[in-house]
Amino acid sequence: MPTPAAPDRHLGFACDLLRTHPAAGQDNAVVSPWSVSSALAALAPGCDAAARDEIVRALAPGATTNDLVAALAGDAAQVTASAAAAEDGSTLAVANTLWVDEGRTPSPAFAAGLERWPGAAVHSIRLAGDPEGARSTINADVAATTRELIPEILPAGSISPDDRAVIVNALYLLAAWLEPFSPDATTDEPFHAPSGSRDVPTMQGLRDAAYTAGPGGGGYLALPLWGVLRAEILLPPAGAAATVLDASGLDDLRRRATTHRVDLHLPRFRVSSAYALDRPLQRLGIGRVFDASTRPLPEVVVEEPLHISGAFHAAVLRADERGIEGAAATAMIARAVAYRELPEVEMRVDRPFLVLITHRDTGAVLFLARVAEP
Repeated sequence: MPTPAAPDRHLGFACDLLRTHPAAGQDNAVVSPWSVSSALAALAPGCDAAARDEIVRALAPGATTNDLVAALAGDAAQVTASAAAAEDGSTLAVANTLWVDEGRTPSPAFAAGLERWPGAAVHSIRLAGDPEGARSTINADVAATTRELIPEILPAGSISPDDRAVIVNALYLLAAWLEPFSPDATTDEPFHAPSGSRDVPTMQGLRDAAYTAGPGGGGYLALPLWGVLRAEILLPPAGAAATVLDASGLDDLRRRATTHRVDLHLPRFRVSSAYALDRPLQRLGIGRVFDASTRPLPEVVVEEPLHISGAFHAAVLRADERGIEGAAATAMIARAVAYRELPEVEMRVDRPFLVLITHRDTGAVLFLARVAEP
């Protein structure tokens, strides 16, 4: 059985998650598969067997819960360790928090399991006695972790007096290009968006990078960031929509990529998304945790079984001449119940494209975005 941490496992869930995004196929969309999978894996030990099985099937079919949680938590530790070792000013902040109503006791086993995740913390909060105050406190904590890029993960009215716990994953990434772009080289160039062609600020530069040519002028490019992170650009054929490749398709592009001298034209961009996550998760087969009648979360708090009454996800990703900045948060509310000769190519990113921010060693997909309107 392949290990749950294998890169194709990360890619498969990443593609599935973007495919279930509520935005239409040609709109901007961004998700953090790493944030969502971390939140689900942290939640899994608090679920009954049937709900755990649904989470495992969505994240890593064929794995066991223990293997899945251990693998993803291990990947998270490796990614954060890579960030800590960076010496160029790059930053990765991660928080995995359990907020428990002050009248309830977190399950010792569940709280202990959370400790294996980076930035783990358990807080007591007045969910039942002051739902809006609790919501503000959780939002403020997420805003602090994400450097205010996500000021609110829980919308107004999302917390009720019947809620007993909230599980939150939040992350912030600031990663410099290994070779920054010169602002002086940025010029307005045509970009053929679904809404029409227009000029957008486009970064330019020659880069030695892994590249694969695709049909119809499309292609794949991997640009190194600090440490072992990279930005992977997927440009579809001319006239085709920017849709998510399946994991095997992207793995094939990676295998075929060879180092080229690339004349790169890449738009500056900023994409953001915020949406309810319950329906997308149900489309991925994770439905039992939302079913109050099954009492699917017996191991989160001591006093009573719970179910997930609301799930929310938000992500922001932007790129400029210095590098990549991104933030994401996932919240789930639990309610009672060297020089060489290289081939030269040009890659002009002048139409909707896909970008992944991935950790090379583990395959973790921190962000996956479709840029249709930069």
